[in-house]
Amino acid sequence: MTARALLGGVSRSVQRIAGSRSCLRTISYAPILQAKDRTLAIPSAPTSVAQLIRETCSNEAGAYLVARSEQHHPLSLQTEVDEKNHGDSLTALVFESEDPLAQRSFWISAAYMLKAAMESFYGAAIVTGSPIVESSQNGALEGTSGFTCDAVLVANTDMIEYGADQVEARKNVDQALINLLDRAEVPRIAKDDSQSLEKLMKRYSSANHQFVEEVVPWKEAWNQFALNPFKLDAMLRYAERHHLTFPDIPIVRLSKTQFVDLAPWDTHDAVLLRNTKPIKASKLLSWSTASIPENWKHLAPDAKQVILRLKAIAFPSSNDLQLYLARMSDLEKADHRALGLAQSLFFAHDSSPGTPFVLVHGMRLIRKMERVIRDLYDAYGYEEVQTPQLYHSSLWKQSGHWDKYREDMFGAQGFNEEALQNRSCCSAHDSQSHLFGLKPMNCPGHCVLFAHQPRSYRDLPMRVAEFSPLHRNEASGALSGLTRVRRFHQDDAHVFCTPEQVSDEIQSMLQMLALAYGVFGFGDRFELVLSTRPENYIGDLEVWNAAEASLKQALNKSGRPWVINEGDGAFYGPKMDIRLVDAMGRKHQTATIQLDFQLPERFQLEYALPDPSKTINNVRTGHARPVMIHRAILGSFERFLAILAEQCRGWWPFWLSPRQAIILPAYSNTDPNVQQRVTEYAKKVQSALTHDMFDSSSEEQLPFLPPSAAHHTLKIPSRSRFHVDLPAQYLHASGETLGKKVRQAQLSRFSFIIIVGQQEAENSTVSLRLRDERHAPAWHTSVDQTNASPVKVQDMILSVARSTFPSKQWNDRVDLGQWTLDEVRHLFCVLDTLHV
Repeated sequence: MTARALLGGVSRSVQRIAGSRSCLRTISYAPILQAKDRTLAIPSAPTSVAQLIRETCSNEAGAYLVARSEQHHPLSLQTEVDEKNHGDSLTALVFESEDPLAQRSFWISAAYMLKAAMESFYGAAIVTGSPIVESSQNGALEGTSGFTCDAVLVANTDMIEYGADQVEARKNVDQALINLLDRAEVPRIAKDDSQSLEKLMKRYSSANHQFVEEVVPWKEAWNQFALNPFKLDAMLRYAERHHLTFPDIPIVRLSKTQFVDLAPWDTHDAVLLRNTKPIKASKLLSWSTASIPENWKHLAPDAKQVILRLKAIAFPSSNDLQLYLARMSDLEKADHRALGLAQSLFFAHDSSPGTPFVLVHGMRLIRKMERVIRDLYDAYGYEEVQTPQLYHSSLWKQSGHWDKYREDMFGAQGFNEEALQNRSCCSAHDSQSHLFGLKPMNCPGHCVLFAHQPRSYRDLPMRVAEFSPLHRNEASGALSGLTRVRRFHQDDAHVFCTPEQVSDEIQSMLQMLALAYGVFGFGDRFELVLSTRPENYIGDLEVWNAAEASLKQALNKSGRPWVINEGDGAFYGPKMDIRLVDAMGRKHQTATIQLDFQLPERFQLEYALPDPSKTINNVRTGHARPVMIHRAILGSFERFLAILAEQCRGWWPFWLSPRQAIILPAYSNTDPNVQQRVTEYAKKVQSALTHDMFDSSSEEQLPFLPPSAAHHTLKIPSRSRFHVDLPAQYLHASGETLGKKVRQAQLSRFSFIIIVGQQEAENSTVSLRLRDERHAPAWHTSVDQTNASPVKVQDMILSVARSTFPSKQWNDRVDLGQWTLDEVRHLFCVLDTLHV
């Protein structure tokens, strides 16, 4: 789907459905003639891409932004091409192209316009970093679309000496960065400032400035950017990457202005536009503060969130911008924080920032999520364990977390120990002996669990899983709803195996996560990312290389596309991150698979080999170190719940819904005795459908059956528990009409509405209604990949119900008629089993 096709349609109409009915606005407008991607033959004589487009496309030439060669190389319009060096043809791309090169190039060019506006507006008080472009999914304009620019608001930095060599230059730059961060202000952007920056960008567009790229000597570039440690640091990393001491540096200038910057060599698959003219409309979407980059933490470990991050987007026309903003506004109504309050799932409180209070209906959802993972554990041979929440500081030192992760942990100390420490003459020693840490992860505890008894190769692979809470000291400015919290739960697991078993284990993990995401309706909307060795890694380089090679092999065998994220691995091993794409197009890291050769070494883990005389890597004779694989499928349950809520916008499928059914007594008869029978029957219906443990002869609920109940007529309960509500205010005749009750149940998003009145009480039946989903979003089918097209939950339920009860009449999509309790219970069990 192209960007314009996503935002546009066939008529100039706007349909707005607000509140509980819908969170989306359908926007369409009259069809217009527009250019499309076009393949052009390359002549033998050299010519620029721009000239080739002008000669071939005449009046449409202005719509083409960049091009793609036959060899898949990005080409700017300034690039000279010929048949000998560039092949027979190239493809000229418009902004609406499904090739991400067009939008990425458009937005990286707009990002330089924003940087020029920032430097013009703030002058010497701002130090800007490199722009970042976010990719859209298949050309679709989503929440990730656009670009960000980072900067620091501060007075001028000191002039930096050139340095005798690169080592000395690095020292000078590090010191300049420290000076910069020390004097940085906590940034704030006023509304007037945002408007001023947008006006400046519009002025640049109207003036039609040229993007001029050139290569200059190292010393010239160094002097040019002497007051900007961001750019000097980038230059040094550029030199290290090219294994040169002082290489020539690519820069970009904006013609007829003073703006000059480093060329976008770090931006993947993008080139600059020829000029600013195509960038007709731009918008600053938001601003935020951010922590300093990870590779600078050692320079200023106590630095606060001093990075100013501007998020913006740009389009070829103001109409496109308005349509995008309208769509984003509607999607924001589906924000999980708003849904959490509207559906009574969770809330936040100042008494514990970053630790949400999960309410009854929220816990119902989390338990259903856990059930999916436990079903996978049963199928793939995982066993659950439970380990302590608090560990002595000595354990965190042994694991390496004390040195590498302590700033992100919570410490803990008993009040008695604190009092003793204050009275001690050796407080430094006592502070270490009494200090504990709340666990941010389960891996050290699982290592202790593995080591507590001898292990043999016959015990491997050993797969242990845990759902206990974890705590991480996230910055207060980063906390957000359920997506970034301080206390969370993971479907955390660790596999201890032999090196020969690694590939098979990772393959099974990839199968598990594909099944889980299918059940939750995401299909294949996830990305595989290999994160490699970071700068603060521990262990031997050879071991790291072997671990990364193992993960690459497994990724290649998976048959799915994957990308590399250089330097973003955990300090103890490389990892495979899975990024789930949510309903707004944002990417969330959810699942992770990490190979770890370090913790087994640190905890001296070992298993007995088949050959008792064999020696491997200096482990005692007859033994070897296991490989440890860290694995999570959903990741944080809290974050996954937020993603899931925004994916279905609160229209939960039956199996997952915290409001599966509601019973509405209908008191049409004013006789108190009849009303009492209706009330008692409503209670019986709730008990029978909720637990399936109702004994009609004893008129009581039986949670457990005694041995004396063994008999050939015994009905074995299914043990499936359904969430069937019977509001207390409905247990007596009131002024509310049945229609009003049905309306309220529909607004509350109950999957089924069960009506019981005098007739139903006499016949032991119920009147069954299905939730009206005219305004609900589509849901991807569960694990059935034969039809990946999204369908509405109502359609799936009706399809299953028709197959389960073929003899019933299906004349209405909402009113399903009269059902017995056994029929309703059986339908619920089928829907629950099939995850519909």
